[in-house]
Amino acid sequence: KPSGSCELSQWSDGTGVTKAAKQARCSPPEAPAPSLGIMPFVGMHMSTELLRQDGLKKEVAEDDEEQLRQAATDVSTRQPPRSDVVLVFPYKTRAMVRWGEAQMEEEARALPPPTEAERHIMESWQAKRGMVLHGMSDSGLILFCYYSRDRDEIFVRVAADETHIRQVAEMTRYKLELKPQYFSAFAEYRNDYVGRRELNYADRCLVSHIYKLHNEQSSDGSHLYPQTNAIFRTADRIRLLDHIVRSMDHNCAGVDVGQLMHDGELLHYFPLHENWKLTEMDSDWFRCFVTGVGIDKVRDYFGERIALYFLFMSHLNKWLILPALLGVVLTLMELIFRTPDNFTAIFLCVGMGFWAVFFVHFWRRKASAHALKWGTLGMGNQLEPTRPEFKGTSSRINPVTGRRDRYYPWSDRIWNVMLSVTVLSVTIIILVFAVLVFMALRHVFSTKVDHIWFQILNAIAVECMNSVFTWIAKKLTDQENHRAYSEYQNYLLAKTVIFKFVNCYISLYYIAFFKDQQILFNMRMRCVNGDCMGELGSQLAVFILIRLTLQNFLELGLPWFKQYIRDYQEKRTFNTSFMGPSPLTVMPDLSAAERQSKKEDYDVYEDMDEVLILYGYTTLFVVACPWVPLVALFSSVLECFLDQKKLILLFRRPFPLPAASNEPWDTAFDIFGVIAMITNTACIVFSSNAFAGMHHSQKALMFLLIEHMIIFGRLAVSFFFPAVPHSVKVLQMRQAVVVHRHLNLGGDEEDHETRANAMMTTQTPPPFIHDADDEEDEDGFGS
Repeated sequence: KPSGSCELSQWSDGTGVTKAAKQARCSPPEAPAPSLGIMPFVGMHMSTELLRQDGLKKEVAEDDEEQLRQAATDVSTRQPPRSDVVLVFPYKTRAMVRWGEAQMEEEARALPPPTEAERHIMESWQAKRGMVLHGMSDSGLILFCYYSRDRDEIFVRVAADETHIRQVAEMTRYKLELKPQYFSAFAEYRNDYVGRRELNYADRCLVSHIYKLHNEQSSDGSHLYPQTNAIFRTADRIRLLDHIVRSMDHNCAGVDVGQLMHDGELLHYFPLHENWKLTEMDSDWFRCFVTGVGIDKVRDYFGERIALYFLFMSHLNKWLILPALLGVVLTLMELIFRTPDNFTAIFLCVGMGFWAVFFVHFWRRKASAHALKWGTLGMGNQLEPTRPEFKGTSSRINPVTGRRDRYYPWSDRIWNVMLSVTVLSVTIIILVFAVLVFMALRHVFSTKVDHIWFQILNAIAVECMNSVFTWIAKKLTDQENHRAYSEYQNYLLAKTVIFKFVNCYISLYYIAFFKDQQILFNMRMRCVNGDCMGELGSQLAVFILIRLTLQNFLELGLPWFKQYIRDYQEKRTFNTSFMGPSPLTVMPDLSAAERQSKKEDYDVYEDMDEVLILYGYTTLFVVACPWVPLVALFSSVLECFLDQKKLILLFRRPFPLPAASNEPWDTAFDIFGVIAMITNTACIVFSSNAFAGMHHSQKALMFLLIEHMIIFGRLAVSFFFPAVPHSVKVLQMRQAVVVHRHLNLGGDEEDHETRANAMMTTQTPPPFIHDADDEEDEDGFGS
């Protein structure tokens, strides 16, 4: 533990807490907690019920501090449950102020007392924090509370015992993976039910043996998750803990995390890292994050949402190998002919056209197979938590949960959406005009300055404009005030994709289709050396190289620089708090939770956005630069390496979110593929010399012929190879049958062991015969 911090450990089982435990709330008491000789300001408290569960025979009085202390010592060897989630509350408005139970110590350090406004804020935090922790304790959660190193924050590590986790899993019908003999299907969790004695236990239901065990062990065997019969993965425990914290169901705390973070009463809420797993994935990063062989490790740790991103990257890496090899051969042909406009361009156009329209289709087949394997195939819309940035102007009864919550009507949001559309439209018009002006200046100074410098300047300007508009788009989307993250992401994606498509590719479209022999600002434009395909390939190569160097440097360097600045400022504040910097001042180590709280949140949106732009550069004008797939393959592998380094070193652990696909990104990549097919076909037909002898009408017919041939190929492949493979559909139906048979009906008739362990029957009541039947028989009417 960090030196000088205060740990107030509180264990609760949902039956209430003792008087001593209630005094150990993270809100500071009037007097310091008694020292146990371990470190200053440390208190250890347990509830009496937990002590009874540990096998203590003597009765512990709730108000007897000495007996409680002795009981805690007797069970000190008990292994506490692992805390997977952390909440960080603000304790002081600033580290350089005197407040709380250590006022005497802070007064000796000459810290000033708080102002009246600061006192009011900290008292409000204390009251709200006490209510939240009381509710979490009453729900049965186990809380470990301690101060930060500077005593300006309070960290609450949250855990739950196995019984509580199983109860909530059964209540929420949480789906767990079954053993391989049950086709690794996913079924809702159920606790074993031994049955009723008066029915001779005929209604028993023992199904715990069908769930798969997750004994997650490191390669050296030093770490074993945490017991040999664990059916919950770490990701499962985190999801269930998050449900207990947020939900208002039975045995749940009902904490509105979004509202607390919006009001500044909660600083951070995140799951804790497991360092040995991070080390294992980092050492095996190529198999886990590049080839996708070890993608299950990524899924078990980060969840399906992030695992699908890296699975998509592995799919892209494999599909880029063939175009990269062909691109090397075609590049040699380009060197021989001294231009990409040669007889090989038509074959490259048709081949990459098929590649672009097939890529996303076969990715969907792969994603559906893994979604079935991970239990998310067919997953419907999930109820998402409220974004902390969401501001409700009124309240209403939620039509889904039936509870009152914050609400922002669409009639108010529509004006902000219209503002966003207006800003986007005006920005695109200004951008198009700026590109035309830049092209005119490039033509004017073409005799004085080499064209390569204009291409480099154009590429740098494109990257700067992308960063600026991304910031503007986030501000506009924040102003639209969306409640759920998925809705926020969809609106942000629509803005950024439209703008970046125009910003990144308009120069290339102008060179390919409009520059040669066109009048611009009363000047006749010409391509460099009269070869528009060569100039197009040169500009495309500069775009990719600048993006490869500049973007990746900022992607990894900017989070590291921010973390360095935060560490430097905190170290300076710590030294100043001890009456000025001194070489004798030793800065204590941070706890693991505090170190992780200094990091940033990871958002897969930014990485998918980068890959989409790279995908456009790779496919849109590949006929002009055949070696682009080779550079894209290198850039994709480098992106996987940098992304896994960010996840492991520079970002907090994200909550493991379930997902069945990468939508809406899959649709965006599919649209880019269709546009790439049309663009490459148009380049070959209208801009190259391959069909120079044809009239415009003949070129149009040739364009339609090639385009329809590729589209027909896409439809034929979709018919014979559907997005959800037939084998996946059959396995899904077999899994449904197995789950119904073994979870509800007690197993196969020939599976005697399963039926003996998992039989669930209901006693059938005897048939009811009305008295009138007897009367009818006696009267002869029944014969």
